[in-house]
Amino acid sequence: MKTKNQRKRTDKVFVDYNDYRDRAFGLKWGTAFAIDELNKVITDNKENDQNVIIELSQMNRKEIDDVLQLAFIKSKKVTIQLNMIDEHGHYYNNLVGNFRGFADLEYLYIDDKPIKWGLVRNISIVDSD
Repeated sequence: MKTKNQRKRTDKVFVDYNDYRDRAFGLKWGTAFAIDELNKVITDNKENDQNVIIELSQMNRKEIDDVLQLAFIKSKKVTIQLNMIDEHGHYYNNLVGNFRGFADLEYLYIDDKPIKWGLVRNISIVDSD
């Protein structure tokens, strides 16, 4: 029994146009995601290669203490360059944080994270413009 809104539909039959057989749907998407991840890694590597940190002068302990004391008194953030380089010979990004006056013989603490005194190459107060 047919209703008045019902249409006659034909069977959908898909016939290959030629001998070409495409990859399965899941394989296509898996490859697309892998290529996307590869492109992201390549872009990140290019950005990291262009981001070269300039070597700052080595400061002695008194100079470091003076900067930390001023930063603590004025409640300013500091930026620290560590005496550490990556596998390509570049310095790591500078650490930025607050010095809250905590230090001992081995460590100073920036945002409650311990940093060995011997790893500090240079320290300066961050301008808050």
